[in-house]
Amino acid sequence: MNLDTQLRSYDLWKQSMANAIHNYQSWLDDSSLSETETELMLIKNLRLLEKDNITIAFAAEFSRGKTELINALFFSSAGIRLLPSSPGRTTMCPTELFYDAKEAPYLRLLDIETRSEDRTIDDYKQDAKQWTHMELDCDSPEQMQDTFLELLKTKTVSAERAKQLGLAGSDDDGEVTIPYWRHALISFPHPLLEKGLTVLDTPGLNALGS
Repeated sequence: MNLDTQLRSYDLWKQSMANAIHNYQSWLDDSSLSETETELMLIKNLRLLEKDNITIAFAAEFSRGKTELINALFFSSAGIRLLPSSPGRTTMCPTELFYDAKEAPYLRLLDIETRSEDRTIDDYKQDAKQWTHMELDCDSPEQMQDTFLELLKTKTVSAERAKQLGLAGSDDDGEVTIPYWRHALISFPHPLLEKGLTVLDTPGLNALGS
């Protein structure tokens, strides 16, 4: 069974589960058996089902072709490399590629400085104001390519600050170059992503901040 068939089956399963929950909600209402606690539990389950995805992570050393493969799989129709993948110019932070049906295509970026706070990426995902939001024009490969250049961004900080962020070894001294962004989210309409696949592109295992 190929990936497309598996994802189609997974998508159908999610739809059937959501339909079953909706039918159960209707039955409870029609039977005057609905209670607030039960209703909240069903709503929670629907939200969990909606967010549930199959995630494939790409991990390897710097310049091993991870991002190039993602470009070929998901952006080949553009005719140009959308995600930065040339030697010396590759993504500097973990990047999630998925489909968000609720909004137009976008790139969202989380500042590297959030590493100093005791909050997880999942926690930040619930806090939209913490992310820098950039819209993507799927009809303009050049606009998307320019927008994705943000994934290359770095900045120079003191070795002390880098250590505070967990991005420098004990032997580092003076100034250190670190990624500008901690995490990136890309919502893009692709048949595989629309079926519930999420792809995680990681920086090289020997790249800055990894």
